[in-house]
Amino acid sequence: MKAIILAGGRGERLGGLTDSRSKVMLPLAGKPMLEWLLHELEETEVTEVKIVYFYAGERILTHFGSGRGFDLDIQFVKQHSDRGTVGSLMTGLSNQDGDEDERVLILNGDNVVDSKSINSLLKIKGNGLIVSEHDNPHHFGVVEFKGTNVKSITEKPDINKIRSRMVSTGVWFLNNEVLENIKLDFEEGQTELSTSISKQIKDGLNIETVRTENWHDVDHPWDLNKLNRYLLDRMPSFISKSAEIADCSTINGEVHIGNGTIIHPGCVIQGPVHIADNCEIGPLAVITGSTSISSGCRIGPFTRIRSSLIMRDVQIDSNCSIHHSIIGPATSFKSNVEVDASSVQKTVRNTNYQIRRLGLVTGEACMLEQGVICAPGTMLGSQVLVGRRTKLDGEYETGTRFIRGA
Repeated sequence: MKAIILAGGRGERLGGLTDSRSKVMLPLAGKPMLEWLLHELEETEVTEVKIVYFYAGERILTHFGSGRGFDLDIQFVKQHSDRGTVGSLMTGLSNQDGDEDERVLILNGDNVVDSKSINSLLKIKGNGLIVSEHDNPHHFGVVEFKGTNVKSITEKPDINKIRSRMVSTGVWFLNNEVLENIKLDFEEGQTELSTSISKQIKDGLNIETVRTENWHDVDHPWDLNKLNRYLLDRMPSFISKSAEIADCSTINGEVHIGNGTIIHPGCVIQGPVHIADNCEIGPLAVITGSTSISSGCRIGPFTRIRSSLIMRDVQIDSNCSIHHSIIGPATSFKSNVEVDASSVQKTVRNTNYQIRRLGLVTGEACMLEQGVICAPGTMLGSQVLVGRRTKLDGEYETGTRFIRGA
């Protein structure tokens, strides 16, 4: 069984987090998103996978190498221009060999769907699609049904005209005839996969559906925390023999502590928490509530972190308080930085999003000096420098500079 993973996009809505990497390589619970998807595929009937990459593809190649670490035959295919999801699919289908009647599984690299749902899809006799119920269906392709088949798919409909809460996950199982019709549409300028398939559905194509409750899409920064929580809940405990953990620290729940990590005296770590290799925590730091800390991070004394995603080589000094935040790689916080978190509303490309709880989001290599206070929903680009005792509220572009007390 063959699969194609579309992993070429940057993820522009994620701001500075994707300045030097595509969103499929953002770390969640200790692994890039794309790696989690490949592990799910290992538990299915899929044996061959083509990964189509474009933006910042060198990170994908460097991380996965030959792909031999998986129980899958993995090939990496470079897309030479950004021509939408259909362009990515056509790249993946190039030089495709094998039985013309063989169907192909198509997935997006910035989604994670569980192996059980994929296996259910692979068991259907015709063409298929995984669908999922969503609280905000108008942000996706809304699916209407005729029995268990797709009647129609409406991309991002008006919120007042929604007839279903079920949406397309973008996980398709398609035969050669459907793929050939997609190719013809592409030659005529169609670049969106869902639009091409919707056209075929209107012309009588039958698409059977499989429903799942375990699909997670990442389109905005706050989606990362949600998926991180889901993955951490599935993570078994592991404490490396090379980790140094002080006897008077407290570790409860499902906790992963990587090689060479140091946990100083008086720390409290309440799982689910993932702390990667070569980190240093504390003394007297408190890490709780679905938090992931990537490799090479240093968390200072008396600092409190809850329900946050801390990326590689982040340095956080003493007495900081960080909640429900996403902190980009190589970012540095001096002492007494406070991040508040609460329900906020964000508007992205004229679409409103109500986020239940959000603190601070930073891009890469930001610097927050002593005593900075961040309001809920504050978002920074990359290389933002914030002077001492500054109060932040809102969104700030890459390279923004604040003087002391601004």
